[in-house]
Amino acid sequence: MAVESRSDRLEDSRFKEIKRLKKKHIPHRLHWYLGEDYFSEELLGIYRSEIEQFRRISDEAFYLFQRATEKIIKEGKLAELGIPQSFHDCIIHSWTNKVQHPFLYGRFDINGGLKSDYGRIIEFNADTCSTIPETLFWQPLQLEQLKGNHQSFNTLKYDLNATLSSIKSRIGKDQPVFLGTCFGYEEDILNVNCIIDIAYEAGFKPFYSHLEKVIFSDEGVYHQIGDEYEEVDVLFKIIPWDWMFNDEPELANILSELIIKNKVIVLNPPYTAIWQNKKFLAYITKNFPNSVLAETYLDKSFGLYDYVAKPVYGRLGENISIEVANNSEARSDGDFGNQEKIYQKYYPLNKDLENYYYQVGMFYTNRASAINLRTQESQIITDDCEFMSHFII
Repeated sequence: MAVESRSDRLEDSRFKEIKRLKKKHIPHRLHWYLGEDYFSEELLGIYRSEIEQFRRISDEAFYLFQRATEKIIKEGKLAELGIPQSFHDCIIHSWTNKVQHPFLYGRFDINGGLKSDYGRIIEFNADTCSTIPETLFWQPLQLEQLKGNHQSFNTLKYDLNATLSSIKSRIGKDQPVFLGTCFGYEEDILNVNCIIDIAYEAGFKPFYSHLEKVIFSDEGVYHQIGDEYEEVDVLFKIIPWDWMFNDEPELANILSELIIKNKVIVLNPPYTAIWQNKKFLAYITKNFPNSVLAETYLDKSFGLYDYVAKPVYGRLGENISIEVANNSEARSDGDFGNQEKIYQKYYPLNKDLENYYYQVGMFYTNRASAINLRTQESQIITDDCEFMSHFII
């Protein structure tokens, strides 16, 4: 591995600091985060050339994901990803009819690309992606505090509205019912409610309900209002597909049948269970060699000297290990240690002069929609990171 020079690090001149904002000036969607010591009071300047690189590799990666999805379905190899046979028909139906089951949003995580190096996408948070309130509200709020007419790369709200408006127009009702749901964790609720707000603007009749209170029957998905039960047209969930078909197969089977019968639209659609699965990255590496995704393999026999081992459906940076020249560089604990692992070529994160590491996130809808940043004093970005806004230099 090349020896790092301090000249390779992010210069102090790229950072701008703003004064701490008072709670009364902060939207209520962000109040919970204020007690989490999560928001950085600095913004990082990103050059237009860097943004163009992130946009280009994200466009190329999304194209690769679509081509590889078409191929793996056509070849009947979903089982190689460990996806149960009972869920295959649902995935195939949603992919074959993706005009009716469109992708709403996800986030590519990118290592590098903030200096002269070339960024590589290490994964696609395509199923239950978070950091929505931070990107929609905190980033513009911080940008307003900078002197001068600064801009950021952020059209996420507009792009989400466009997709939801398109879905609404195809349903053919004046006010189709939109239900957002999650397990009930505060951060998940805040993310779901951001999408609910945009669904309202797009013309839906939106509601929120914890998953345990949503009614799944052979006839449809329902939520209860007083003594009445209202059928749901669109279900938005921050509930992993892999949790459903592995831990709650009965629920997965009911929802699968409803999707196949066109009784409900679920966002994100079932085919994102493929994209969330890190074995799919290995499938792309094997079948679609490219220079935008980190090379990924199912075992260590491919001669990787510097690599990262990750759980197939891991999240939040948990149970990751970085191995550099046969020495352990960094490890993280977590709840995914019993899962199968993939092995990915190690591409280091950019860092600053104070040894903080930076990971770029690119939100993707039907196009590259917004950049956000997470930073931490660790090579593995976990739930203990800080969120950092950016401005265009």
